Amino acid sequence: MAVIRKPTNDLSIRPKVSRSVIMTFVIIGLFGFLASMYFVYGYGVRSGHAKYEEDQATVAQLNQSMASMKVELQAAQKNLSYVQRQQQIQEEAYRQITKAYANSEQKNSVLESRVDFLRSIVSPEDGQSGPAIQDLQYEYADGKLSFDVTLVQAIQHKHQVRGNLTVTLFEGDVVAGQWPTTSSRSVNYQYFQKVSGVIERATLADAAKLKVELSIKGGEKLERWFNLAKLKAAPQVNQEIVPVS
Repeated sequence: MAVIRKPTNDLSIRPKVSRSVIMTFVIIGLFGFLASMYFVYGYGVRSGHAKYEEDQATVAQLNQSMASMKVELQAAQKNLSYVQRQQQIQEEAYRQITKAYANSEQKNSVLESRVDFLRSIVSPEDGQSGPAIQDLQYEYADGKLSFDVTLVQAIQHKHQVRGNLTVTLFEGDVVAGQWPTTSSRSVNYQYFQKVSGVIERATLADAAKLKVELSIKGGEKLERWFNLAKLKAAPQVNQEIVPVS
């Protein structure tokens, strides 16, 4: 079998490239690559410097802000200490004022009691003039009945009151004790006098009462009964008045 070949009318002839030309192109390409790399590197360095400067500016701003905040914090702490001191001073002043007010109220109460006591001497409620057994206060503890008897001279105070005082303890109608145990207690005063005494008694009955007798020189005799169950054991403020003879 015979092979028929197709005739070829086109014929291309490529010129032969020399090695020097190839090297030239290689060198040019390498130089271009290096140039582009250098450009990229320079751009990166410039961008890095710009970013670094920006970061440094941010750090400086933050440091400045922190310094300002530190100064403000120190000022706030100083103000807080000042406010705390002022609060302590105000609290102490309030306590002192409250204490002074309480003391003032107490002193006013004492003065009012003393004024009432002195008024009872100058102008008693019953209008009776002369010596009188005004009051008795007592306290019972450890088998001892302690008492204070207040004697006064109302309206008229020209003369001294001289006499003898006795206190007798009754439980019902039975005598349970007496003070003084041997002889009566002498008294001598012009305006008022407080006399204190003690009666020893192991037990004190609920129906206990005291009979106070004042025998005045000249023949007059005063007596007064005090039911202990109805008396207040706490001493009164007027007992603090110094007896005047």
